[in-house]
Amino acid sequence: MSHIAVFNFPAIGHINPNLAVVEELVSRGHRVTCTVTEHFVEAVRSVGAEPLVYDSAFGEFYRSPYTADALQGEGLRCLDDALRVVTAAEGHFGADLPDLVLHDFMAWGGRFYGSKHGIEQARLFPSYGINESFSIQARFPLATFEDEKVIEMVGKLAALLPEYGLDPDPMAFFQDIPELGIIFMPRAFHYDGDTFDQRFVFAGPCLRDRSGFQGSWEPRTPERPTLLVSLGTAATGWAEFFPMAVEALADSPYEVVLATGDHITPEELGGLPAHITAQRHVPQLDVLEKATVFVTHGGMNSVMESLHHGVPMVVIPQMNEQPPTACGSTSWASASTSSATTSRPRCSATPSTAWRPTPTSRRGCAPSRRRCGQWTDPWWPPTPSSRTSRRADPARGGNSAKLRGIDSTPGAL
Repeated sequence: MSHIAVFNFPAIGHINPNLAVVEELVSRGHRVTCTVTEHFVEAVRSVGAEPLVYDSAFGEFYRSPYTADALQGEGLRCLDDALRVVTAAEGHFGADLPDLVLHDFMAWGGRFYGSKHGIEQARLFPSYGINESFSIQARFPLATFEDEKVIEMVGKLAALLPEYGLDPDPMAFFQDIPELGIIFMPRAFHYDGDTFDQRFVFAGPCLRDRSGFQGSWEPRTPERPTLLVSLGTAATGWAEFFPMAVEALADSPYEVVLATGDHITPEELGGLPAHITAQRHVPQLDVLEKATVFVTHGGMNSVMESLHHGVPMVVIPQMNEQPPTACGSTSWASASTSSATTSRPRCSATPSTAWRPTPTSRRGCAPSRRRCGQWTDPWWPPTPSSRTSRRADPARGGNSAKLRGIDSTPGAL
């Protein structure tokens, strides 16, 4: 069988979707090596792959305060991380080259290493893909090419690309269309999805049991509906959000689970009402299995997991691709209730208007777990019966949320 090297971007929302793919490859007899930080070693071992541990520029995993200055510098950090992982891969593999390189679209080191050694490559997209018609960076920029730190990164990248047998034009590097791209969402969810041709596979959300390295979760009060609040693992710097959430949900009928990440420690929240618990991180799939509503940052991994479990969302975006995800959620939800279209409406919002937090509710897609690669495309939109099934189920306690003005009456969403 083949030896496959998977170059990951060291972010939880990027590695989690890849694990099911890695597990499937291992189950078919392939030898799989994954580049990871120490934080993800147990996750990689749990799917039968070999971890290739390196010292990432992002630390144990990716985090950012998402300030204007920090976002300008993300390109430099990505480049630094890419060079570190290439060095680690050269030392680890030596002359025993992999037969195939799978790399996250943000793991530039995979492209560097694969191109240098002439190895076939495929690109993984845990968020939106790129083709000749669509780019999330072009439509909703994270930073512009006029920013000082971006200019610095582009200059360094231009000098490095020829060393790896790549076109020295940085724009060609960023606009490169892969020969094979695997996108972890349904085609109908993707902006301009009908423009992506046979080079792209829309795999949908590829989920697997993570209890071996994340632990498990059960509600403390099963009679209450569960409300999960999380701004993801990557965003930092909004410590005020979680005390506001505690205040808003203090008298709610829910069992409230707060995943505070690196915004604030659970201890800093002080004494909490009996129905509210706070942890840095939670086993999200377990919580969503029983959740009634999800207050989320709108990261694609979280959105796909929520939709997979049919859990309505209130989306509070934190970075560039999340406002269009929330915006598209609202547009798509309106369209899907009025017609059976399988093409997601194009979002007309500008970045400035999209940054406004948008409550959004989506229901009923893919309630059963499936193995990666078994999605039929398109499987969107959900049928009217599936959209209403959760609301009609009294055991779920209705679909409801209360967060600064959102109606807390069960069944309100």
